[in-house]
Amino acid sequence: MKSALELALEKSEGLVDKDRARLGPEQIAAIDETRKTYEARWAEQEIVLRQRIEKAGAGEDPQAAAEQRQQLQEEMKSVREGLFAERDEKIEAIRRGE
Repeated sequence: MKSALELALEKSEGLVDKDRARLGPEQIAAIDETRKTYEARWAEQEIVLRQRIEKAGAGEDPQAAAEQRQQLQEEMKSVREGLFAERDEKIEAIRRGE
């Protein structure tokens, strides 16, 4: 008997394969390149933001430092969501042939 996870993975693999089959080789390459580009952009941003989080609150009282770290973590989440939303929009445009 297959677990629910195994069944879900099989279904998702089937959906991905069907989607890729409808796309031309140029579209597949463009989508892959877009994903790589946005992963690299996120990695750069993540490094900068993590450094800012580590430096946050140096020499300040612990309460202020914790608040500053929390604010920077929220900024990091926002930046990530924004980048990946932009990436997803570009991928959809590629799929539509724009």
